Amino acid sequence: MPDRRLLASCALIACLPVVVACGATTFDDSRIAPSTTVAVVVTIPQGSAAELLPRLADEMAILSSRIGPRPDNVAKPDGTKIDQLTVIEAIWTAAVNEVEANDPDAAETLARMVAQARTAVERNRPADADKAAKFARIVIDEYLADF
Repeated sequence: MPDRRLLASCALIACLPVVVACGATTFDDSRIAPSTTVAVVVTIPQGSAAELLPRLADEMAILSSRIGPRPDNVAKPDGTKIDQLTVIEAIWTAAVNEVEANDPDAAETLARMVAQARTAVERNRPADADKAAKFARIVIDEYLADF
């Protein structure tokens, strides 16, 4: 049976290159190009829920066309899916307080539909955007019929 000291010495010699490689790491930032940040300014729309909610439904209906690949013979709409989502969220931000005051259930459902639109953009799933737009339109039509 090998001597324990011999095994310990062999293990130490085998680990020596690993320990030596753990020296300090330095980064040369001079080779990295400076990044630029673009700030997007969003204006929150003004108006009553009766004015804003139909626009919300229309904007949500456009979202799926901005997600995913487009066939060569179909023109892609102006703007990106992020731009469209920003408009949707701005409209919802403007309308949410009035909708919550009048119909908390409708507000909760519409908030879920806006969240589903956000998920559709994040995961690049146009079918989810279509589903959110479809159900948002139903809830908005019912809400507006009551008020």
